[in-house]
Amino acid sequence: MPDHFCWREDDGIPKWSDLMPGTLSRRTFLASAAAVPAAALMPVGIAAGKTYAVLTESLIETERDAVHSAMKGSDIGAAAVCLVEGGQVRWAEGFGYASGHGSAAVDASTMFSIQSTSKNFAAVAVLLAVQDGILDLDAPITRYLPSFTVHSRFEHSPQERITLRLLLANRAGFTHEAPLGNNYEPASPGFDAHVRSISQTWLRFPVGTRYRYSNLGFDLAGHVLEQAAGVDYPQWLRRRIFEPLGMHDSTADASVYLASKGRALGTQEGFVQVPPVTPLVVSGGVWTSAADMAKYLGFMLAGGKAGTQQLLAPDLWDEMHGFGLGGDYGLGVMRSERRYGSTPVRLLHHRGGGFGFGCVFTYCPQAHVGFAAMFNRATSAGYGFGERLLDQLLSARFGPRQPRVPVSSLAPIRLNQSQLQRMAGNWIGRSAKAKIVVAGNGELLLRREANEAGTRLAAIDCDQLFTEGADGEVATYRYHEATDMLLAHLECTNGEDGLDQNDAMEMPAGPNAPHWLPWLGRYRIDQWGKPSMSVVLEQRQGWLYIDGIRLVTEVEPGLLFTSDGEAVDFRGPQPTWRNLRLQRVRNADAG
Repeated sequence: MPDHFCWREDDGIPKWSDLMPGTLSRRTFLASAAAVPAAALMPVGIAAGKTYAVLTESLIETERDAVHSAMKGSDIGAAAVCLVEGGQVRWAEGFGYASGHGSAAVDASTMFSIQSTSKNFAAVAVLLAVQDGILDLDAPITRYLPSFTVHSRFEHSPQERITLRLLLANRAGFTHEAPLGNNYEPASPGFDAHVRSISQTWLRFPVGTRYRYSNLGFDLAGHVLEQAAGVDYPQWLRRRIFEPLGMHDSTADASVYLASKGRALGTQEGFVQVPPVTPLVVSGGVWTSAADMAKYLGFMLAGGKAGTQQLLAPDLWDEMHGFGLGGDYGLGVMRSERRYGSTPVRLLHHRGGGFGFGCVFTYCPQAHVGFAAMFNRATSAGYGFGERLLDQLLSARFGPRQPRVPVSSLAPIRLNQSQLQRMAGNWIGRSAKAKIVVAGNGELLLRREANEAGTRLAAIDCDQLFTEGADGEVATYRYHEATDMLLAHLECTNGEDGLDQNDAMEMPAGPNAPHWLPWLGRYRIDQWGKPSMSVVLEQRQGWLYIDGIRLVTEVEPGLLFTSDGEAVDFRGPQPTWRNLRLQRVRNADAG
């Protein structure tokens, strides 16, 4: 980890001297807890000795039993895990059968698709090209793709402001799915066709202003790399990462993994067969094994070293893990800040899920420990693999886990009625809806589930709020006022928990446009040729809603945008939402 303190969040995190006791305001104290680089605060060496090794073995036995139990309870047929600690592979093991009972038993060399964990490899791949002088992280991507364009309702020529840094940090404004080649089409159109179709998409937000997770930014970054280096992306990975690290079971080349007899088959409920090839070559295309992931974990834990060779320069490793644009997503990696005993600890990680596979990948350079698991059904049970193991290893190393910011140390203020009312209403997140209500005692409650009582949403300033989780951890939110083109939003220190306002408590009636009437009704979205999702396009108080999400602006007849920035397009014969095809099911009389 970097051994300095000179970095800032978007909103101006204080210097190290500002973090000393007695100097913090309510606002900077809360922000500091989420922002200070944990590894910088307290460097810790590798714990040695027979006692610690025996403890690790005991925890591995417990985790092994937990994996067996989770696989049985969640119908996971194949899984593989690895644990790297103190520069050594402590555990690498396969579970189950690669393609069902009677097939080959899974071992540490069985290949799995790691889906979005591929983004971590993508960031390293691009940074290696930066290291070679082929690419510049902060140059407009049009330097390398002069003909590339993308639509935006916020600015002309947005592509001139998009950089590789913004693509790898999910801050370029892209939506998640492309018109061609996505998580729903049954066949891959090929990577080139997929990338070309990105030009047909609409940006959700102005370039560089907000974090929102997207496959498209990474696929575009990989395409930039291909054009600048003159070599296809899978070959670049092989030459620059897999071969130097000795990762012989790893590839992003479909012809290679399809020909392998030692690969697991993806499974998903409701499907006899899952498409074996993803068009998302960069954002989700890596296949690898537990043995190879152990080598990659060692590379990341060593700060970019492959054995004695510094494969990725230390300053670029720091760029990847610096989180200089704010939030909890760096360049192809996420962070989780924790406290064990009196020691702040940073976990670096990236999950993956889709096309019948799931993956967890976590490393902590501060503790010299990392864990990865791959499994052939993307279920919540699989995403719990290794969590208890790592938690106990870190507790043994530093002390029991504690809340990073004790709620008792915060001093909430009371918001006035107008401040409360601007927060109240329905909100939309990346994968769920939420509601903020004003309780009888004048406090705000955040409800992420329809029937839950709600979590207290307290304020320390008029635009700074926080919640306390069941584990005692504090999550902070910053309120951003609405603009001419976007509704208000709440950015969370846990980036995936950010919210966009959908309906305020008091809002004017909508345009109630007559030309909307033929569009009203029920639609379905297919995944891999089968119905996957049913949505209703309806009208309420003069506004259009799709799946309960309000369409807040119509920039031209038939082209509308939702409260969270997604495009809904009725201009052609095939309507789309988020670039996914809407298939008419029946008309509805909605007025």
